Amino acid sequence: MNKNTGALFGLIMVFCYNFLDAGKEVYSGYLVQSAHPMQVTFIIFSTVLIFFQIYCYVRMKQSYAAPLGNLKVVFLLNITTAGSWITFFYCLKYLEPAVAAAIITGVAPVLMVFISPLFFSTDRRQYRLLLLLGIAASSLWLSFISLREGDLVYNLTAEEVITGILLCVACAFFSIFSNVFSKRLSEEACPPEAIMAHRFYLTVLLTCAWSMQLPGGEHLEVQMFPGVLILALLGVIIPLWCLQYGIKALPPSQIMVLISVSPVFTFAFQLFDPRLSPSASSFVAIMLICFFSLAAEVWRIQYKERVIENGYHGLPEDRGR
Repeated sequence: MNKNTGALFGLIMVFCYNFLDAGKEVYSGYLVQSAHPMQVTFIIFSTVLIFFQIYCYVRMKQSYAAPLGNLKVVFLLNITTAGSWITFFYCLKYLEPAVAAAIITGVAPVLMVFISPLFFSTDRRQYRLLLLLGIAASSLWLSFISLREGDLVYNLTAEEVITGILLCVACAFFSIFSNVFSKRLSEEACPPEAIMAHRFYLTVLLTCAWSMQLPGGEHLEVQMFPGVLILALLGVIIPLWCLQYGIKALPPSQIMVLISVSPVFTFAFQLFDPRLSPSASSFVAIMLICFFSLAAEVWRIQYKERVIENGYHGLPEDRGR
């Protein structure tokens, strides 16, 4: 697969991830209203872990242990994976799925500008400051809309909405590092399936321990299982599989910006959920976040092409290894 074909394949994989992930976010928001987020997370990622363990054992025994050659990165990936998914399922208790997705994906490119140079040779000027400020301002506006609608529409307190917003920021932070560490393992020739088989140990362990401490936690609700298992397959296993291939083909900063359009998919899925009442103002804020994110990516690509034309091709990636 040549470079251009690999980039196109990566874009298709991230698009598939956006579509399936949007449906997952809306359905997850429904589930965590009736079940504890830790129980939902435990069932989902136990299923995901078992699936990829069996898949790797049956289909790719020789590559199964490839990520374990770098235990430090695998351990860090487990920490960031647990942090991103636990904060994600908790924030859905307090925010509309599309709002949560917009804040997460809007904040992520802004944080990525400061985090990515620590691991890769990303030029800080590759993203125009004005566009990043547009993402940040739109995210803040969406946060204020959530504060107002949380009280008027969903009977949530300001503290609950602020908690949801802070969890979204934490989720974005952990997601960035998850992408960086996944990219590290991919660059060491670790297959995406093998990475998936080893990245959820801590997530399952923490959510299991937490679920057991809940009142009646040792008796998980049977009625949760069909929906959660479907969510695990269509909302987590397949989308993450697509994302892992996208991460393998594209740089982390580009992944985070492309994912920024996912709130539009999520908002569209919300229209079919009678439990939710998405507003026109939140839709405008979400569209603004997507617009500024895509504009930032287009400007980055144009800037990179101008730099190469001037004879500067950048430093080798992964300088922090």
